[in-house]
Order: sequence, then C-alpha cells, then structure tokens
Amino acid sequence: MTPLLQVENLSLTYGADQVVRDLSFSIGRGESFGLVGESGSGKSSIANVIIGDLPKIASARGSIRYDGIDLLCASAEQLRALRGRRIGFVQQDPGASLNPTMRIGRQLLEALEHGDASIGGRNERVGAMLSRVGFENPGAIMARYPHQISGGQQQRVMIAMALLPQPDLILLDEPTSGLDVTVEAAVIDLIAELRAQFGTSLLFISHNLNLVAKTCDRVGVLYAGDLVEEAPAGKVFDAPRHPYTQGLVKCLPGFSATLQPIRGHVPSPQERGPGCLFASRCAHHLADLCDAPVETVALDRFHKVRCARLGDIPVLSREIGAPQDKVADTAPAAITIRQLRKTYPASGADAFVANDSIDLDIRQGEILGLVGESGSGKSTLAKIIAGFDVATSGSIMVGDTDIARLPVRKRSSALLRQVQMVFQNPDSTLNPSHTIGWALGRAVRKLDTQPGRRSALTGRVRELLGLVALLPGLAARKPKALSGGQRQRVAIARALAAQPRLLLADECVSALDVSVQAAIIELLQDIRTRTGTAILFISHDLALVRQISDRIVVLFRGKPMEIGSASQVYSLPLHPYTEALLSADEHRSKKVRTGAVPLAAKSVGGCPYAHRCARSIGDICATQPPPYQTVAKGHQIYCHIPVHELLRLQKAEASLESKFAMDLQETTEGIQHSGAKLAQSAFNLYPRS
Repeated sequence: MTPLLQVENLSLTYGADQVVRDLSFSIGRGESFGLVGESGSGKSSIANVIIGDLPKIASARGSIRYDGIDLLCASAEQLRALRGRRIGFVQQDPGASLNPTMRIGRQLLEALEHGDASIGGRNERVGAMLSRVGFENPGAIMARYPHQISGGQQQRVMIAMALLPQPDLILLDEPTSGLDVTVEAAVIDLIAELRAQFGTSLLFISHNLNLVAKTCDRVGVLYAGDLVEEAPAGKVFDAPRHPYTQGLVKCLPGFSATLQPIRGHVPSPQERGPGCLFASRCAHHLADLCDAPVETVALDRFHKVRCARLGDIPVLSREIGAPQDKVADTAPAAITIRQLRKTYPASGADAFVANDSIDLDIRQGEILGLVGESGSGKSTLAKIIAGFDVATSGSIMVGDTDIARLPVRKRSSALLRQVQMVFQNPDSTLNPSHTIGWALGRAVRKLDTQPGRRSALTGRVRELLGLVALLPGLAARKPKALSGGQRQRVAIARALAAQPRLLLADECVSALDVSVQAAIIELLQDIRTRTGTAILFISHDLALVRQISDRIVVLFRGKPMEIGSASQVYSLPLHPYTEALLSADEHRSKKVRTGAVPLAAKSVGGCPYAHRCARSIGDICATQPPPYQTVAKGHQIYCHIPVHELLRLQKAEASLESKFAMDLQETTEGIQHSGAKLAQSAFNLYPRS
C-alpha cells in the first residue's frame, strides 16, 4: 500500500547551515510514527517543512509526498486547502498559536467552518471534543480568551482544534509537555480512538521517550539532522542498537538506580562533518572509520541503523535496582509547615480552596517530591513558601520566623537567603541584555553574606559556575548563546548564590530533553549532598520524581492524599488517587482513573477525591473528612477505608488482572495453534511444486 506521507532525501538548510541531511522515512495510512531526539536535532523543523511553515532564509531539497501531492512543490492555495482539514498540527507553544483577541469557542468553531453541519451541530461537536480532552465545563472554556486559561488548558484546546476536522494526518510537536499524567493519558486514549475510528495517521514528535513507546508503531531517532535508527517502537527502546539511542534509553528514569546522562552536546551546524555526527560523544568512536560518510545498515525489514561500528556495539542490558531513600527520618527540619490553608474568592458562597490544612516538614538535605494534577495546589504552595503569595491561615516556620503571611517584599535579606526558587522557564527569568556573569554577580551582591571586593565577586561567580558544572568562560556570554540545559544550570547557580536552606524547583526540567534532564537531576542530587540544601521538587513526571526524591507527597485539591518515602509510595500506593496517578503514568486503563480534571475545586465536607473515587464507600466519603492512617513508619494516607481493606481490594484486582492475562494468553495460543493446524491442512491440500 502506498504510504500516506513519504519523505525522501530531505535536506533542510537555514541560510548556510544544514539542519537536516538526506532524511527519508514514511508513514502509512493509520500508522503512528514517532520522531525523538535532543533539542537541535531538527525534529520541529521537519514538522514545519511538512506543513509549509518555514522562514524565508530556509530552503528544502528532496521530496515530501502527501497522498500523491509533493508538498515542496505545492502552491500556497494547495497548502491552505490541506492545512487544518486534512493535515492537523499541534505545536509545542499553544500560547503562540491561539489568537489572543478571540474567544476559545470562536477559534474552535473556525476548524469546522468548511463542513456541512449547522451552527448548533458545530457547537455541540466543539463541546463534546472539549469534554473528551478533559474539560469538565466546556461552555465556560468556550467563553474565555486564551489568557484566561492555563498553559496546560491551552494545549488541550490546541489538541481539540486539531482533532475536530478529523484529518488524515496529525503532526504532534510535543503535544503533552504541559499536561499532567491523567490528562495526558486521556488525550492519548482519545487520539488512539480517532486512529481506530477514522484511520488517522500521526507524526508524533516528543522528548518523552516512554510516551512515544506507548503511542507509536514505529520510531525514528534523529541526531543533528541524521536519522540514526528506525525500528518498531518495541525494538527501539527494548533493544536499541545505535550508541545514541542507547544513551537516550540510559537517561530514562527507572532504567537503573542512577540516571546516566549523555556527556557533551549536539554539534551546531558549523561543527558537523561528513561522518557520524555523534562521534564526539560516542565511547565506541574510531577516527578513521567513524569520521568518513556512514551508510545505513538494515538489520531486518523494519530495523535500520546508521553506524559504522554496528557489529562491535554491545547489546544494551537494563540494570537491576531502584533508587534508595537517602535521608534519615531523624534529620532536622529545614522548614516546618503547619495547618497551611490558602483560599481565593470565588463566585457563589464558597471560596476556592487551593491549599487545605497542610502539615509537612521538609528535612535538611532532603529532596521532597510533590506530585498531583494541574490545579492540585503544588505551585500555590511553592509560591507561598517563596513569598510570591501569602497564606490565608497556618504557619511556615523557617527557624524562629513564620513566613506564611510575609510577602517577599517584606522579607529581610537574611530570610530571602533562606528560600530560593528555580522556575520552569529560565528564559523568562534571565535578562537577555546582560551576560551570565552579570546575572550571577548581581545575585551574589544582593544575596551573598560576604560579597567582598570585585576580585572576590569574580571568584564567587566562577565558583557558582563550577558548582553547576559550567565552564568559567560562559560568564562572558549572554543567555541566547547558551543551550536550554545550560540556561537552567545558570538559574540554579543564581539560586545557590544565597546558600539557601531550601531550594524550590517548580517543573524545572519538564521542558528539557531526557539527556539534559538527567544531567540536571544528577546536578541537584550532587548539590544536596555537597551543600545540605533541602529541595522541594515539583513535577508531573512521576517516574522522575521517584528517581530523585527521598519522600513523596501526593496532593489533590490542596490536600495531601498520601505521604511516604519514594519506595513506599511507588511499591505500595494505597490511596485510590495515588493508584490513579500511577495507573495513568503507566497508561493502563483502570477503574480508579475516572472523571475529567475539574476547572476549579470547591471545598467539600468530606474527602476531596470522593467524587472521582472508584472505591468510595458511601456518604461518609462525601460528608466527613477522613483521618490520616499510618500504613508504616513515615507512610500515611488520607482515607476512610481501612488499610487492610485497601490491601484486600488491590490483591483481588491483581488476581483478576492476572487471570485475565492468563486467559488472554491461552486464547492467543489457541488461535495460533488453530492457525498452524489450518496452515498445515492447506499445505497438505496444496503442496508447493
């Protein structure tokens, strides 16, 4: 069958810089093809050239045939007819794609203007699609402007917009990077339904390798514009052959007890030669062999690798072991939170509760992971600790000082030094007109206890750069001359200038590649060990939180649902909400993962999770607040259901799943056996001549 999309010998240049060279791949009808690789590999450029959205300085050679049409030769009218209706596109930055002057509903309705449905029918379809991507109140979302919803909500709107016309091909460029695991799972399920119903094809671009493995049929691994490996998704991640693919897999949380980042960086276009572009970072590099042009080797019909030393590369073996809890529960508290509550005015009689009576100690030298869906109150808690917001009631003790209702502008220099924050996007916090050295020097002058003379200041800047594993020469560069991972390191270094007691890391690696992410995680763990700084690590990446954290707090609607060591929470997740999060992270459909993520949450008399809990035991869950039950030392859950009953329910479900798996295997084996007998009968009747 002719592929829906056929890319052949594509070369893409920006001015004199070649960013993609001789790239070839195809996507069949109804197939999902994943494209992975670090930033700078050319993934987004490929999506942009397919959609016909390139800057004037860019030029492309080769061919891109979509359903028989060469997109590189197509007219502007042809491309306009294809975009949106037959080729959908979900970009990484929804804020740059949504019109800030138009309401969400009007923008979504535009996607259906060329259909034959009535206005009422189109409104109904838009509302249904918004519900399917996780909105509880589609009408309210349709009435809002883009700036009135969060970044994650904007991304869901973009996904709904791409899905509405039911296109033949959807280009997804990091479509779930701003979504929490439950919404991500719901969106992926929705896309899978669309593929099954309409035979939609996908080009899925992401740095989330686990998500690509679950979503795609085949995967291409791109490095500096070269396709270095292409294979079925299972083979790419379970048995990778190219050293770069193996390096990416080693960066994944859960591969081993410690993350193993790839050293070095993706070469710029000016640094690229005719040979293997991964050579400078490869442990198997041989100069005479690898620096010459490299041909692609076909291991079988579906598995291709571009490596001159393929026969000498050992098979990757997964290491056994999990991260160990590192901080004893006897360590003194760096910060103590008691009965912290934050409410916001809301329409109606009840206020919106963002944080609800939180009791928590963050210990010295500890990395405390904070997880939960969007809107669960994670960032609100961090902002109150940092002083960007104030609590409604309760206390946050830093030493002998309560900072819960002390905004940052009223905090003394000594208090400012105690708590520092690393934000998700370093680009918005680093001044683009000043050098890195100036930014760090300013932090030292304002926050360091003894900044001293200019020579001492320069030495302190060099020391901070060394602390985050950056070369001293980078002090003379401006932020735009650094990679995303380097800028995030600078942001961490600036926060460490104060020698803080607590470092707040709010989604500080969510936008980074797995290789850069692994390096930053390694850095944070090293900083904690060397300086004794406590770290509150906020993320929606549950596997990453498991990898880095000593303890984990699972938050829902501002209330801790489960608290325990990382090993306790992951090996024995007892609260139904924790089960739901882990189930969604593993992308298994279980009864505990139900309901859309609410736009807002009002405080209820009982457990805040009661309206979504598949294990609810009646009115008591909705009307009476549950107690905290102790599962083991340091492990607590907020639930009415006794621990022994939760264990019994989980055991019963596990037995049922095991029986189902065994029945499925027996059925499959029976079908295979019947097929073999049928084939043998056919051979006996019609033997080969």
